[in-house]
Amino acid sequence: MKTLKEVGFNAEKTVENGNKFLLGNGRLGYRGTLDEFGSSACVGLNVAGVYDGVKGKWRETINAFNPFYMLVTADGVPLDVRNGNVLRHAVELDISKALFIRDTEFSVNSRKVSLHCERFVNYADKTNLCSRAVITADGDVDLDVKVGVDTDVWELNGPHFKGVRTGADGHAVYASAVTQEAGRRIDVVCRYSQPINSFSGGFAHITAKLKKDEPFVLDRIAFVLLGGKAAEYGYEQAYGLHLSEWEKTWQRCRVLFGDERAQFALDYSVYHLAILAPDGDYSIAARGLSGQTYKGAVFWDTEIFMLPFFLNSLPDCAKRLIKYRIDTLPQAKQKAAHYGYGGAFYAWESQDGYDACSDFNVTDVFTHRPVRTYFKDKQIHISADVAYAVLEYYVHTGDRELMLSGGLETVLQCAEFARTYSYYNHVKNRYELLDVIGPDEYHERVNNNAYTNYIFHEITVRGVRLAKELSAPVSGELLSGLEEWAAKLYLPQPDGRGVIEQFDGYFALEDVSVAEVRSRLAHPNEYWGGSGGVATATRVIKQADVIMLFNLFPDLFTLDVQKANYDFYLPYTEHGSSLSHCAYALTACRIGRPDEAYKAFLDSAEIDLRGGGKQWAGEVYIGGTHPAASGGAWLTAVRGFGCKGEGNEI
Repeated sequence: MKTLKEVGFNAEKTVENGNKFLLGNGRLGYRGTLDEFGSSACVGLNVAGVYDGVKGKWRETINAFNPFYMLVTADGVPLDVRNGNVLRHAVELDISKALFIRDTEFSVNSRKVSLHCERFVNYADKTNLCSRAVITADGDVDLDVKVGVDTDVWELNGPHFKGVRTGADGHAVYASAVTQEAGRRIDVVCRYSQPINSFSGGFAHITAKLKKDEPFVLDRIAFVLLGGKAAEYGYEQAYGLHLSEWEKTWQRCRVLFGDERAQFALDYSVYHLAILAPDGDYSIAARGLSGQTYKGAVFWDTEIFMLPFFLNSLPDCAKRLIKYRIDTLPQAKQKAAHYGYGGAFYAWESQDGYDACSDFNVTDVFTHRPVRTYFKDKQIHISADVAYAVLEYYVHTGDRELMLSGGLETVLQCAEFARTYSYYNHVKNRYELLDVIGPDEYHERVNNNAYTNYIFHEITVRGVRLAKELSAPVSGELLSGLEEWAAKLYLPQPDGRGVIEQFDGYFALEDVSVAEVRSRLAHPNEYWGGSGGVATATRVIKQADVIMLFNLFPDLFTLDVQKANYDFYLPYTEHGSSLSHCAYALTACRIGRPDEAYKAFLDSAEIDLRGGGKQWAGEVYIGGTHPAASGGAWLTAVRGFGCKGEGNEI
């Protein structure tokens, strides 16, 4: 199987490669950085589902102390790729083994010294990660290996730890602290296969006389503990456990597909989904385990773009994702009540069910002042997305028990929220959903967004039907009220061209191209949306919106309507979100545009392989991996090319 490999060192790609060569096991994510790097190079050991907040800053997941810091000095010369004495260098990610490999040869006086490191995050032990370093030289050299648990943590909104303590014994270094907000203790321990010669300032030194062509091997067995004890095993045993569990998972998840390029892109996408598989009562963040971007919060990305992969490949994990939403229903009810509505209004950016989304999500690049956004208040489709996911879970599993122990209630409470949020238009004798934000975030506070209205209608109709089929103990008054509401909810219809207006008044906006809007930017990181963004008064949209409907509910619309909307909206779509390309790819498959679908599939599947992409929204860093795009690539392969559409040759 092909591996991901990059030859040569380019300092400008340090952050990008940290994402590209990421390792993970569902609980821990270790960025693809080099051993000698520190916080300035964005080294990150992200811990899923553990949040901390510092007063005046955004709350986010924590990055733990780095147990794999290592700086090798040979005959007094540091082996650091940034020092200019590199003869050759390569990094590699073997996705079939979930193994990161680093090979560097340095010039040290008249000698050549080689550093080979392998690293894995143990898929069988969610607290464990291991590394093996092998150092060789073409002549005798004196080695000094500086190792330790680096407590200088890369953080976006920290510092998240207090009471930091470090220590060492003959073969191990440890660091411990507690989080600022909840006082939750974290211990990071790293054991070494070679004895420590000295320890000070949190770092240990291991010295050795390296003989010509005789390898010096240093194993590092690390643990991130939030309670409990570290296991007792060496590198080979840990690697055997990891490999056994990973290979079973990989066999269950891998999809054979297409040509070599497409196959690797899909393999890479599946890899990034599998390393996020949760093992506890938490869900998957929008940037996975690549860092603290978007506060480590859970968005609709998980339910709409990632869940299908888990439903088909790792159903136990899919159940955990659904349970997360069911278990956080009380917080969703609390949010709805806070705004004066009934039912359940789910968090746009969920941290343990509570909304981490701020009122000011973007900073203006010109004034450096925060800009009021309305994602938390008006992006109500999140509740419909959650309900849709719960219903999809039932369709795939038939899990009556989960539906009767919270799943069905979740669906109906989401529908009830929309009912209480809606406005009854007496003139037109219909209910409308006003003042909302659809998937296209460049246009805020619009009326009757088609995606929002349709998805709420469908989850309501299906939820009521399921309640009756299961003979669930649900209030008849609630069911009849929802039935009456759904029957009168306004659903925008195709016009004479077959095009569904994205929201009321969209067709009246300025008809300009994406290129024209981009040319109006006065700053490359300028935000396109909001009250005064360059796209706000135009038809240019951030991402697929109406097109999303056809992928969730293809049977509701004829192929002619899907074609008309695909052709209409694609030229206006900036693809400012990683969620966008796969939506068009799926629709292209159905309407018989395989070449266009293939291109859009690669745009989704290769987003992290290619690097680049948007790193900033205003002055807010939004970099990291894009697991929703990985999920979209899987969806395109399996539900797009894997399901023959009109003229869709596969």
